[in-house]
Amino acid sequence: MVGGGASGTLLAAQLLRKASGPLRVALLERTGRVGPGLAYSTENASHLLNVPAGRMSAFPEEPEHFLRWIRRLEPDTAPGDFVQRRRYGQYLEAVLREAREGAAPGVSLEILQGEVVSLSQVGEGARVVLARGPALEASTVVLAVGNALPADLPVGDGGLYASHRYVRSPWMEGALRHVRPHHSVLLIGTGLTMVDTVLSLAERNHEGRIHALSRHGLLPQVHRPGVVAGPPVAVDEPHRVRSILGALRHQSQCLGEGGDWRAVMEALRPVTASLWRGLPEPERRRFLRHLRAFWDVHRHRMAPAVSDTLEQLQRAGVLRIHAARVRGFQLSDEGWVLARVRPRGVSREATFRVQHVINCTGPDASIGRGHPLLRGLLESGLARSDALGLGLATDAEGALLDARGRASPVLFTLGPLRRGDLWETTAVPEIRGQALSLARRLLEHLASRPAVSASESSPPPTPFP
Repeated sequence: MVGGGASGTLLAAQLLRKASGPLRVALLERTGRVGPGLAYSTENASHLLNVPAGRMSAFPEEPEHFLRWIRRLEPDTAPGDFVQRRRYGQYLEAVLREAREGAAPGVSLEILQGEVVSLSQVGEGARVVLARGPALEASTVVLAVGNALPADLPVGDGGLYASHRYVRSPWMEGALRHVRPHHSVLLIGTGLTMVDTVLSLAERNHEGRIHALSRHGLLPQVHRPGVVAGPPVAVDEPHRVRSILGALRHQSQCLGEGGDWRAVMEALRPVTASLWRGLPEPERRRFLRHLRAFWDVHRHRMAPAVSDTLEQLQRAGVLRIHAARVRGFQLSDEGWVLARVRPRGVSREATFRVQHVINCTGPDASIGRGHPLLRGLLESGLARSDALGLGLATDAEGALLDARGRASPVLFTLGPLRRGDLWETTAVPEIRGQALSLARRLLEHLASRPAVSASESSPPPTPFP
């Protein structure tokens, strides 16, 4: 398994819990720490889950698993509470530890530290090449590499991107080390990544002006306590973006006075993947071009306490939200960053004079600019990108499709790399279902084939599930 964040951990736990015969699961993580990954490794107490505790179980077959766990630490936690994200990272570590301890005889987990630079198919298995150390041989390999870094804006940067005034991702180690409390900051993007960055700055007692801009200037909507999923959303065939929007509006009207659109979004969640797969490619592109920003702010909402903090910062004049496009950057001789922007609906440009620019646009959506490992798979023909270039093409359960469209018997993935095929595939409620389904498939697959033999010069074969 390549990647030890949430996706890899959820799959490894399912394999350890369900395997009854001999199996070695190798979880290979670049940092060496498995469980939290990037999403849940934050130590900032103000970073909260964006999904209520009652819906964050690691196991779809045990919906209250996380709630029972968190109540051992915080007994008063209610199903609708938004707990600290670092707690969920601790939970994932506990889930893996308990699965390891309770595994059947002959079923083991090995945690390895290293960075995979290339994969190749050898016979009925795969060869995994690391940046350092001997290569590994595996019966199967699962890519659980998580999200890519944000892409630099394709504008003239005037040397900004090579300077300490620019932060490509707020999640990089030491990302805010050069930002002083009185410094002015420009955040590119107004989604949940921006929200987390503002909270991180606030925890550091930031008092300088924070500008946040995006094309539409939309902030994530806010969860409302007590909202439950409404009745199933019925969409007429054939699927079109317009027909889906019509079904959502009709469902909202059926809720009547006092109803909440969030109930419609929750009802849509279980069928989003099937609706997405039913859209022809031109319709998917139309959605990405015209509706993606609106979908994101309604689907990926923030906790009420987080919203309150942002409102306080806005009232205090610390945080300002702008609807605008960046046209270019320039570094002044005095060390300032001059950001040229075009406000939405205005023909003339404006200039922001700030001391730092932080890219909060979220993961790079182009698979072609992603991890070198993924580029190598594409170039070798072992994988191909999906039609939209958002991830890797897969079959229904996560096997990679090669350049000819054939499902691999060796290479699999789950989580963000399936974005193009499933659309919603980055949150735990979606990934845990993929982990359960993929674990079952892999165990059936591994049981039906002999183990891969290692060459004399290779280390013992390490089965990557």
